Amino acid sequence: MKETVNEHRFIDGFRECNRNENFSYEGRKAMYEYFTEMEHDGFEIEYDPIAVCCEYTEYTSIKEFNEAYGTEYESFEELEDEGDCFVIRFDIYDYSKSVMEPDTTEHVIVEDH
Repeated sequence: MKETVNEHRFIDGFRECNRNENFSYEGRKAMYEYFTEMEHDGFEIEYDPIAVCCEYTEYTSIKEFNEAYGTEYESFEELEDEGDCFVIRFDIYDYSKSVMEPDTTEHVIVEDH
């Protein structure tokens, strides 16, 4: 049985499985875009939020990634250039201080290995 999933359904499915805290809202949007691109390239993706949580992890800093993997990367760019793992990069904008110039934090989602 197959279910076609739109962006809203993809994002909300994590909450339904009590996995809402595994990824930020922006991270789930970035993954939806990534998986949609993969399907356009001919890969069929089974929508399973729990499997996604087991296979991918969101990191808020390179330090957090380094602690998890015991590595010493200087930046997300260096991690991506090494090619050791798949990386989805995206920004989170904080408009609480300024609408015109929000604080920006870069996050990554890494396919665990």
